[in-house]
Amino acid sequence: MDYLASHLLTDQLAAEGTRYIFGSLNASGSPIIAAVTERTTEIQYVAAMHEELAGMMAVGYAQASGRPGVLCLPCATGLINGLSAMYLAQRTRTPLVVITDEQDTEILSDEQPLGGNLMDMARPLAKWTCELRTTSQITRNLRRAFQEALSPPKGPVFISSPIDLLEKLAVGEVITPPQTTPLGAADMNFCKKATKALVSAKRPCLIVGNEVSMYRARKEAVSLAEVLGCPAYSEPLPTGVNFPNRHPQFAGVLPMELDKASELLESYDCILILGMQTRLAARANQPPLLPKGAFIIQVNTEAGLTGRTLACDLAATADIGETLSRLRAEVQIVGDSNWVAAAKTRTEHTVQFIQKRRQIMADTIPFPTATSPIAMIWLLRLLDAVRPPKSMVVSDLVCDYANPYEILSLEGSSAYFSSNAGVGGYALCASMGVQWASPEGVVICLTSDGSALYGPQAFWTAAHYNLPVKFIVVNNLGRANFSLHLLPELNNANRKLLDNPTVTIPQLAHSMRVPSASVDTVAAFEKSLQTMFDKPGPFVLDVQIDTTLI
Repeated sequence: MDYLASHLLTDQLAAEGTRYIFGSLNASGSPIIAAVTERTTEIQYVAAMHEELAGMMAVGYAQASGRPGVLCLPCATGLINGLSAMYLAQRTRTPLVVITDEQDTEILSDEQPLGGNLMDMARPLAKWTCELRTTSQITRNLRRAFQEALSPPKGPVFISSPIDLLEKLAVGEVITPPQTTPLGAADMNFCKKATKALVSAKRPCLIVGNEVSMYRARKEAVSLAEVLGCPAYSEPLPTGVNFPNRHPQFAGVLPMELDKASELLESYDCILILGMQTRLAARANQPPLLPKGAFIIQVNTEAGLTGRTLACDLAATADIGETLSRLRAEVQIVGDSNWVAAAKTRTEHTVQFIQKRRQIMADTIPFPTATSPIAMIWLLRLLDAVRPPKSMVVSDLVCDYANPYEILSLEGSSAYFSSNAGVGGYALCASMGVQWASPEGVVICLTSDGSALYGPQAFWTAAHYNLPVKFIVVNNLGRANFSLHLLPELNNANRKLLDNPTVTIPQLAHSMRVPSASVDTVAAFEKSLQTMFDKPGPFVLDVQIDTTLI
């Protein structure tokens, strides 16, 4: 059999560590998919019913695996349908390689059907774009695409590949990816100044951002917090487990409401901000996020984030884990016996403060009876009590008073994935991508009815591949899933609810042969949870919650 350019392209993808190519049913005619399915390779083609869903699956896979997700799209409308996934990857700093079939080069200038300037469409959302013009370019451009996608800031890249080029005989060789050295620690001058500020502080704290989980620096963040004896907050909208949420020094997720977030931080005199991505910009009538009298230190891996919009006194672009290890060593060298004693006392006060706050919150929650309607906080508590050990949660729920990141037990680095992009349908599709990355585990999708309706076709993919994803759909009649104070228009009186006519999620699931149930009381929910986890394959649980209850 002739060795075609499409074969060379898929061989380079395999050399880059690609195990799955995500695409829509319409992408099955691509020469790239043909090369994957007709030849014996280690790559599998995963099909969704729509390009947007396939793209979000690829993002979920990349978040869980650490490898770039690879997305194959048909030309023109296929790319248009996939742009929201590229936006999602851009916002969540997720590596994504998007390859789109382009029309035959002989007719590109003839305003052909399904035509368009693909490069111009993709460029606003892609870190890097290119169009393949010769077969000898294929491996070089793919190697660069993966390098660009994985380099800080991680994100989506785009390649346009004319169909006739992919069907030519290959000219070129596969390039073996190099071993790369990560970014080093911040320089010693920065570390000494930061150490001096931290040791001198009476009330320091950490804000642990998404780059901490993304670049595997969680253990170092925990270690430094323990040495300093200070509380650690997660940045708003955490996309991973930035700090183990059952640690006694974990003070919670900073709320999206700026007034409340500012109030939590106002008493600290030194704040070390690690890998924070989500900035809460203050309006004219709001206080700034960070207290004006505090000494602010920022460390980011992505160049340009430190010192960009938040005022700070020290800023470094460096490897977060290496920098934290150096800071911890410097603190332990500089701190004398008096400081060590003070840090120990501070640890005790920090733990007591956090325990007291957690106890007050627990005491204010009314205990439900078997026939009680389901409150959001009890949905999460009951789920946490029965879910399998080491199960993974993918969520696109945003709820300050019942935050999944705070209520569920999240210790492992792969226990939780979320989005800060606000793209509807994320959790439904990304949960399947996470399942592909972790085939031995159980993945739980937490989403709302409004978000699920962006892509209910995802149930078909789950059934087709018999993925053991457990979909929990929070049914609140389409009320704003992203109840952000930054977006007050989502909660206004003119918002239409899904009550006329009522949308029946279980019937949607049943139409695609996915087992399902609908519950509206605590007892029914507990029983259905057990059924869901006992049953193999996918399951959809429609949970009708009472939004008037905490």
